[in-house]
Amino acid sequence: MLVGLPAGMAAGYGVAGALGEPAFLGLMLGALPAMLTSLLIADNATGRATARAAAVYAPFVAALYLSMTLHPHRFLGLAALVPVLFAQFYAARFAPWGNDAGAVLFAGYLSGLLLPMPLTEFGPMAAIAAAGLAASIAARLALCRPAPAKALARIQRAFLACAADVTGAAADLLDAGADRERALRRLRRRQSRLNESALVADGLLAQPGTTGEAERLHRLLFETELAVQAVGRAVRELDALDPPAGLRARVTSALRSYSAGGAGTEFDERAARDLVGWLDRRRAGGPPADVGTSSLVHHLAVLLTDLSRTSRKWVDAGRAAPDRGDGAPFQSPVVLSAGQAVLGSGPVAERLLASDGPGGAWRRLRVSPHLRTALQVAVAISIAVPIGDLISGRRFYWAAIGVMIIFTGTNTTYERVRKTWQRALGTVAGGALGVASFELLGAAHPWISLLLVVAGLTVGAYSIASHYTWWVIGLVVALVQLYAFTTDFHTSLILLRLAENMVGALTAVLVGLVLLPVGTRRMIDEAVRGHLSAVRDLIADAGAQPREPGDVRLSSASRAVDQALFRLNAILRPIVRRPTGGSGHVDAETLMALTTVTGYVREIAAASPAVPAKAERILHAVTARMVLSLDALIGAFAGETGGVWRRSGEAVDRLDQALVHDLDAVALRHRLQFLALADDALATLAERRGMRVMGMEYAKVAPERRLQLASLRSRRRLAGTC
Repeated sequence: MLVGLPAGMAAGYGVAGALGEPAFLGLMLGALPAMLTSLLIADNATGRATARAAAVYAPFVAALYLSMTLHPHRFLGLAALVPVLFAQFYAARFAPWGNDAGAVLFAGYLSGLLLPMPLTEFGPMAAIAAAGLAASIAARLALCRPAPAKALARIQRAFLACAADVTGAAADLLDAGADRERALRRLRRRQSRLNESALVADGLLAQPGTTGEAERLHRLLFETELAVQAVGRAVRELDALDPPAGLRARVTSALRSYSAGGAGTEFDERAARDLVGWLDRRRAGGPPADVGTSSLVHHLAVLLTDLSRTSRKWVDAGRAAPDRGDGAPFQSPVVLSAGQAVLGSGPVAERLLASDGPGGAWRRLRVSPHLRTALQVAVAISIAVPIGDLISGRRFYWAAIGVMIIFTGTNTTYERVRKTWQRALGTVAGGALGVASFELLGAAHPWISLLLVVAGLTVGAYSIASHYTWWVIGLVVALVQLYAFTTDFHTSLILLRLAENMVGALTAVLVGLVLLPVGTRRMIDEAVRGHLSAVRDLIADAGAQPREPGDVRLSSASRAVDQALFRLNAILRPIVRRPTGGSGHVDAETLMALTTVTGYVREIAAASPAVPAKAERILHAVTARMVLSLDALIGAFAGETGGVWRRSGEAVDRLDQALVHDLDAVALRHRLQFLALADDALATLAERRGMRVMGMEYAKVAPERRLQLASLRSRRRLAGTC
């Protein structure tokens, strides 16, 4: 945006002057295609990005011609907004080219509808738009070419900064004193943010042309995240044991050492080694704490050492990777939107609409997700535009924009209400900043106003995926500068914009509730089924021998479980939170159970054991039984009854006993432990869902052997570190 927008505005201004057209017309038509392509098009291939940017010219000028033709006929011009927006949303099914074309249709149509220019001026206006688009493409080619090596380095720095945030929050927890609960919540938020960052990084690594060695980088990213999450869990356990102040200070120092180094991608293991040495010296002179605390600190030191090593390996692998890969060497299950945000509820809605299950009616009616949204938009526009026209005949299009924006990228009522609130808040805040700048500058400093336009849109574009309110603020600040030069601007114009936008937004929310609705309960159940299906696929793979060293099947399957949990979280967010009772309480229990299971399956994917021949048959039987039980649980969330969950705890315990003296089976026993814990958690969920549960809990079968295994694993890793 920062590069393309000024280039487009400058080219439009120059061509308008050469053709004898108003300067403002040149600035606006030069800027619009540049702004839209900057927002829409993210591609690692220079040629494809250029072709996609150039291709939007045809639908833009076609919509411009249609609106200029209909401009003298006001009723027809307003009525045509319905098929134009229908086409825009339906074209999204033909991504990315159809999505690009659809996104510029509304902008082109609105330009001709609002500008008081006769059809004879179409040629100059099309030339101005062509010049602006060409200039923005040229600027993009000159200054914004894809640079895979630099992009990979930025991905790594961003993820390691999130990892450093987790270790810093862990240190703050040990230093918190009386404010412990707040520090604990902050640590958990940072761990959740780390997981989302890892998902985004994984999705970026799998994009074609990002880099070679993506498969190895994916595995190292997975291992680094596991180490950071383990450090966070260990610190929470240590804080609960209330260790002595001197021990807290030493652990805090080691954590802050990684936090400082990780932010700068420099990793030093000395702090973790010094912590172990200090603990051993104190033990020689008398135990500084109880045995459990001492063992946990040793384990934490090992984890910090592992974290430093995996972080260093990940950075080094990125530096050594080829600049460009011909294609993605592995298929990440993580789906991104425009190379940025992890998709939440969208795929769940698509799956439900395409299914033969609870949403099968849509399939019988041949209502695809994109057709459903296009129909909802068409009806909402038919309602909102006449109301907007009654409020202000000159500003009716703000109501249309409100409808379009609220339906873009949303699938649930919560998402639409949240976006409506963000748009209202951004309009008020941006209006306040814009009015302040207008009072200061007026129309006497056009170059400063143009700088504010570029700055507002650039800041907004940078934050549009993660902080939509900032995009609205930047957009409104830019619009106020334009109003200062094109109308008799007054502060009530901001209130009028807010009112028109709310008309469109609220109409979109209400139409989404009553026209071709997809029930929230069915969305939740579909998201749960998606999560359980991802868990089933991972457990099925966990019963097989690794195909080769570095096999990424399980780590990739674990990422699929992470994304499924992310989607469930997106759908379960309520519009109004109820403290207790109702279906919300049951959903919270389901979410908690599946969050716990997600943590267990990450640990299952972490271990890559060679399976001894004597254990292979039993391991396969355990995972096959869990897969069958998971199929029954998935059916229970689809409305089926009579399912049975058969616990595997006793079988796992027998296999664990058979391997207890095999020092090479530590990794396999680690996997078995978490398979059994996942089995327990899922059995509890199955029981809540009305299924019959058979067998004994693993937690009651062998708690002492699980403690022995944890101690053995920690001692072996500590010996390797020393």
